[in-house]
Amino acid sequence: MRNLIFIFILLISANTLSSELSKFESNLDRINSINKSDDLHFEIYQHTLNLGSYSLEYLWKRPHGNGLLLGLVKDSWSKYLEESKQFKEELDKAINDSSTPKEALHALQLIERTQSLYDTYMSNTALRKILLDQSSILDKSIETFFKSVLATKVNKALPKIIKKASSLPIFERSNSVILYKSSINEDISQFANTDKFLTDYIDNVLTVATSAISSGFGAIAGPIEWGDGGQLRDDKLAQDKIFKDLRPLDIIFEKKAYKLTDYTIPGYWGHNAVWLGTKEQLINKGLWEAEELNPFREQIENGNSIFEMRKWGTVFASYEKWMDLDDFAQVRLKGIENKSKKSLLKIYKTLSEQMGKKYDFSFNADTAFKITCSEIIYLSYGDVKWPLDYILGRNTITPNSMAEAIFYNNSPVEFISFVRGDRENGAKFYTKEEFGNLMNFSMLKDGSFVQNYNKCNIQYERTRRGPITFKNKCVKKTRSLTL
Repeated sequence: MRNLIFIFILLISANTLSSELSKFESNLDRINSINKSDDLHFEIYQHTLNLGSYSLEYLWKRPHGNGLLLGLVKDSWSKYLEESKQFKEELDKAINDSSTPKEALHALQLIERTQSLYDTYMSNTALRKILLDQSSILDKSIETFFKSVLATKVNKALPKIIKKASSLPIFERSNSVILYKSSINEDISQFANTDKFLTDYIDNVLTVATSAISSGFGAIAGPIEWGDGGQLRDDKLAQDKIFKDLRPLDIIFEKKAYKLTDYTIPGYWGHNAVWLGTKEQLINKGLWEAEELNPFREQIENGNSIFEMRKWGTVFASYEKWMDLDDFAQVRLKGIENKSKKSLLKIYKTLSEQMGKKYDFSFNADTAFKITCSEIIYLSYGDVKWPLDYILGRNTITPNSMAEAIFYNNSPVEFISFVRGDRENGAKFYTKEEFGNLMNFSMLKDGSFVQNYNKCNIQYERTRRGPITFKNKCVKKTRSLTL
């Protein structure tokens, strides 16, 4: 009973955290719409600080992954850096003792706010790695900012900056934590102060090593294939039927049984991609002329409506070329037909931000500087909960786990089609139940699904005179999975 109560509380907490991420997204949109004002720096600071606090809770409790978190960290910090430019100029003047009292106050506010953000984001290993990864996307501008605002020379200059700002009226001085602490003789040595994190260096060495192994194996296995292509390649009847059901931003999956790399990725599905839509489809939805479609428009007009990440980078593909495969599956984000143009265009904008990135051979879902095929979707589709796998000390998102998501309770996606090619007899289209059987899920009478798995225990037996023997005894079980 206690376990059930704990699970119930955990699920409520996870859903609350997920909805909070959407609130942060809306709040950031609101801040971005504000005209320049003296309070804007404080607004984005407060937003980014609160996001950090919620991120700590989210990373601790999450039973699933949400790519929106990574985008929010990047965009929030990008806005904070943008609004800090004037304050940074005033800090430089204050260090050189050439600032006005008001500029000295702004310098102190920049120091204390940046210190607060630094302490929140950098003290936790998981959140620190996310922040530094997003900093890499922003040309390491966050790290550079820390090194300049929280530098030793800034710490040494604090007394003269405080003295300059202290000439301001008392109601203005109250807007600075450093001024207040200084006025009551509290220690202010914690400001403009950074720490080094050796554990990150050790972890980075492991990441580089595993990435090198994966990359090397991928280079060897990638070209190896046999036969004369996929079972669906020449089945125009099946391809036409699949094509008619495709809608913009559908997620599609491929199985290529004739390629060695397909056997090196966990699960049944080795790759997935995004169907951007045809020109006609996007015109009908009123999206074609939008600025967010600029990076895709030419490719779509040339018939390349599939966007994906391969081992060599992000690429576009035509439907005809992509269908050189054996099995095909298609899922769709629930409720996407009812989403506003603004929401849909935000997905296209985030998809475009993935262009030009390199392949993530460390398969880390909590990083975005390098990505996999599934991470493109994970990062771009907004406030969506996805099942994660914990492999080699990091959270990963695979094509197979994304396909499995349709069998979870509260799934964010819906089943559209599953097709298996057969050159001799023609392709066969399967039901969701049949697809579930393939993915090791069984459908219950109420239409929900349970996952089939084996629970195994190693037991030992000892005969009277013989040696101890170990046996792995397994029992077949089922479990209901929830997102």
